[in-house]
Amino acid sequence: MPAAVHAAAILWYGPMAGYVLLAVVAGLFAVLRRSLPGWFWVFSLAALVLVAVQAVAGVVLFLGGARPDRSLHVLYGLLALAGGLIQHALRPGGRVRRAFVREVAWGEARTLALVSLTQAALLMRAWMTGLGAR
Repeated sequence: MPAAVHAAAILWYGPMAGYVLLAVVAGLFAVLRRSLPGWFWVFSLAALVLVAVQAVAGVVLFLGGARPDRSLHVLYGLLALAGGLIQHALRPGGRVRRAFVREVAWGEARTLALVSLTQAALLMRAWMTGLGAR
């Protein structure tokens, strides 16, 4: 069961596409020098939930003795989960928001565009290393 969950296409393509979309949206809002809309944070949380489900399934597999062909798969997965948690902490009212996002609205959008793009790249690399790509 955890193997089927971990390999589910929606749990791979959903967050990858979601973070690319979030990066594009945040980039556009940065260019327009506007603050991010409320729905941005809803989609961000949805992507994080999918990544968390993927991570839990991966941990269950790992603890059950299954190992990926490349250990980098685990590293990329952990970094993607950490990035998602950081992005969640950057939401309005989040713990690290005041420390890393300037008060200017476009600073927030620019920061989140970079975080979202990094998230998408980490998930793509985790996916590729899980398939055995170098």
